[in-house]
Amino acid sequence: MSWIISSGGTSVTLPVAPQTIIDENPDIETDFQVEGQQSIIISEALDIRVLTLQGFFYVAGQNKSYLDTTIADPLRGLNRQVITLTCPTSRYNGSWKLTVKTLTEKAEGSLQRYSYMLILKQGAAFVVL
Repeated sequence: MSWIISSGGTSVTLPVAPQTIIDENPDIETDFQVEGQQSIIISEALDIRVLTLQGFFYVAGQNKSYLDTTIADPLRGLNRQVITLTCPTSRYNGSWKLTVKTLTEKAEGSLQRYSYMLILKQGAAFVVL
């Protein structure tokens, strides 16, 4: 199974799994000092979950035009949209707001590849204006 990013009729399959996955799930907390005691921590709630995916993609034997039309351009079209993420482990499956932070083109001899950084945010609800 692959990493698939989709919304509506657009679906992007990453041909190479992300090399770096950062899963941040901080909580919102306040701490304060009480004289003569240890600090008191008040945990209010979970903050927005943030998933950062970093990696590259290429397809052996395919040119830049193929990568642009099947992966890069559709991915840019999903930027700032609520998407569905499907991955092999199902750990990160679900609805996320996608930000295509960087998408860098790089030619290495006859090999054309892109590197990327995707930021996905997950909350209780999404409002996209």
